[in-house]
Amino acid sequence: MQASKPAAEGEKKTTAKLVILRHGQTHYNRAHLMTGRHDIKLTSRGRAQAREAGRILKYTPIDKVYSSYLQRAFNTASLALKHAGKKDLPIEKRYEIIETDAGDFTGRCYTDDPEMLAHKPAYGKPMPNGESDKDVVARVRKFYDEKILPHLSKGESVMVVAHYGVACAFDIVLGIVPEPEDCHPCHEARVPNAAPAIYSYEDGVMVSHTYIENRKSQPRVLGPVNKNEKQDKKEWRSAPKPKDKGPGL
Repeated sequence: MQASKPAAEGEKKTTAKLVILRHGQTHYNRAHLMTGRHDIKLTSRGRAQAREAGRILKYTPIDKVYSSYLQRAFNTASLALKHAGKKDLPIEKRYEIIETDAGDFTGRCYTDDPEMLAHKPAYGKPMPNGESDKDVVARVRKFYDEKILPHLSKGESVMVVAHYGVACAFDIVLGIVPEPEDCHPCHEARVPNAAPAIYSYEDGVMVSHTYIENRKSQPRVLGPVNKNEKQDKKEWRSAPKPKDKGPGL
């Protein structure tokens, strides 16, 4: 989709905001397990992060809200809206912004699982029986062009509450980072739980963006992530195991 036509000189520009928010913490996040489509709940800390995100967004205009179908995203959106004073806004669930399908890696520890460590990630290379980053970018790009951009072009601000893989895909779709070649390493960044990324638009064109830290989350890190961080073994043992991969697209 093409952006709307820029305003003529002297005309008032149409402004809007796009908010991208990763869900709050889950037991899988805390234990360094690959969550994928497994529909897991927020932890108490995750709920606190969502409430704090709402307080952060209290004065940010929001007209339309989209959420992944997975409960960790929907419940984050609901808590954030409540604490932003916007609890009456409806939340539309969309499959296009569901988390990357981790396939056979769902529920496995990405810091010490031998098969996962041996899997050399690349942008166009899917996880076994799952998706690639390129697959996710394709569906996020289509969703952005067909659903989000028309709202922004009309001056309607949008909030999207989704997942790590979707947030990284938006970085590519919005031109924050370049799209890699299929054989090159994937775009990586630490995307904190429930820390808003806010993009400002004028006449349907993004003009600036900013990341706001959530004091109840880790700081954002751009660039490669250290995947050898020490995990909490007790939490890993107590985390529930997936029974299925959750809803498909």
